[in-house]
Amino acid sequence: MEHVVEHPPENAILPETITTTLATKNNEIKVTFIQSTNKKEEKPKLTSNHSSSADIIASSQDLLTEIFLRLPVITLVRFTCVSKQWNTFIKSHGIMLTRNLNNPEPPLGLFFEGWDVRYKYRYVPLDIGNSVSKPPFKTLSFDVGAIKILQSCNGLLLCVNDFQKYYVYNPTTNQYTMLPQHNYYNLHSIICMTLAFDSSRSCHYKVVCIYMHGVMKMEVYSSESRKWKVLNESMDDLVDVDRGVYGHNAIHWMSFPNRLVYLKLDEEILHDIDIDTPDTTIYGTILDEFLAESRDGMLLVVRCSTFRRLNVYEIKKNYYDWCIKYYVDLEEVIRVYPRLVTRLGLHFVVQSFVLGEREEDSFIVLELPGLLIQYKFLLNSISQLRDFTNDSRRCTHGGFFPKTMFQLSDFTPENRRFINGSCFHFIPSLAAV
Repeated sequence: MEHVVEHPPENAILPETITTTLATKNNEIKVTFIQSTNKKEEKPKLTSNHSSSADIIASSQDLLTEIFLRLPVITLVRFTCVSKQWNTFIKSHGIMLTRNLNNPEPPLGLFFEGWDVRYKYRYVPLDIGNSVSKPPFKTLSFDVGAIKILQSCNGLLLCVNDFQKYYVYNPTTNQYTMLPQHNYYNLHSIICMTLAFDSSRSCHYKVVCIYMHGVMKMEVYSSESRKWKVLNESMDDLVDVDRGVYGHNAIHWMSFPNRLVYLKLDEEILHDIDIDTPDTTIYGTILDEFLAESRDGMLLVVRCSTFRRLNVYEIKKNYYDWCIKYYVDLEEVIRVYPRLVTRLGLHFVVQSFVLGEREEDSFIVLELPGLLIQYKFLLNSISQLRDFTNDSRRCTHGGFFPKTMFQLSDFTPENRRFINGSCFHFIPSLAAV
């Protein structure tokens, strides 16, 4: 079952003009795309400094490629409405792969699961000046039952409804597809799904399913074959299978006590390595951790409340050794937001860790009681993304915090899912599902 919408999300707000310069054999051509604000005239216009240049560019695939490589994905989606030729050309896999190899798209915003309406999502832009100020969606309704987001992965979302139907959804193009049932499907078995997608590697994605069939079994779905494959691998019940993280063609899970378990998708073999860091050797088991992909491997973000900081460790793609990558000092955040300190320690949740194009542009998103902030820790710069204190209901709940305010001291399996579990990246993507 597949539903395709050819037009971009109507809530997207785009820049009025975009100008880029191309070098030709004879001279330079400045090309400007004008986004009309007149609703009756929705198609973008292409102008240039030469009367015939626009016609030349519009008919030349080489020149169009050079232009499209310089434009944001969210703008390219709008340009699919210009003509059938542009629609086909922009959506071609070659364009998508070339874009992501040369200029990966950073997340523009975050989707948060709301508390007032079941599975209603709130959108928070990560950059106040970005071109998308309205949410691509507030609720999801692909089929019967409420739709819940499970994971975001490089522009695609993995979702599920009340009847254990799973979907892969692209919020940029508003396309989705429903996954077929896996081979040993049982309505009463506990199922955990993890999405794996990297458009710089392939235009296809995979989904790993873990379920109980005597032991914890694994199957892998490929969007290329549209079939599930049973693996000769099984997991123990100490692995936190609910929180798989994709990176460098592998899916990673944390396991008790302090192990990293990963499935290499090309080998389809499980591996594990001890998390040997000062936080594990000195302080024992890590209860509050956060996995994220880095350019060279995987990052482990650990909350070190004793020193009022976050310790960020990195393990390279060869999975050889852990080393410290960043010390994220929280003293400046505490100075600006003293409510972060309670008698039980520091009160916050790490909702996201984002690597910038430049090292100093990297930041974390912290959720405090009633607030969501962005902290560029290398620049010591703090920006407030959202204030929930004016909403009495959300303020009572502490913003997006659960009803019981989370502390490390009251760690329980029930509130485990609220640690880094209700925040999802919005990354513009033209990937087909």
